[in-house]
Amino acid sequence: MEKVLIDTFIVPEESKAAFLERARKVQRFIRTLSGFVEGFLYEKKDGESHHNFVTTAVWESEEAFENATRAVAIEFQKQGFNREEATKTLKIESVRSTYERSPY
Repeated sequence: MEKVLIDTFIVPEESKAAFLERARKVQRFIRTLSGFVEGFLYEKKDGESHHNFVTTAVWESEEAFENATRAVAIEFQKQGFNREEATKTLKIESVRSTYERSPY
């Protein structure tokens, strides 16, 4: 069964450029990993939610998701990137959730 990672973000206007640069970099990297199905970056243009960005990544299985999680952590370490520190510095709030995709 497919595993879906959905992150929702509240990104202040002054942090938007840095956020988008990092998000796109991560999206480019995860697309190279085995088991990646699809992923998207959404920016809210209208609606009631406080979250103004959403990212998704779909993995073909739990195993692919776990392997990707490890690969991303290793890549961040190589780059000297600390996600928690960056979100604090940029004043970004986020919520991470995982789902299993099922047919309607």
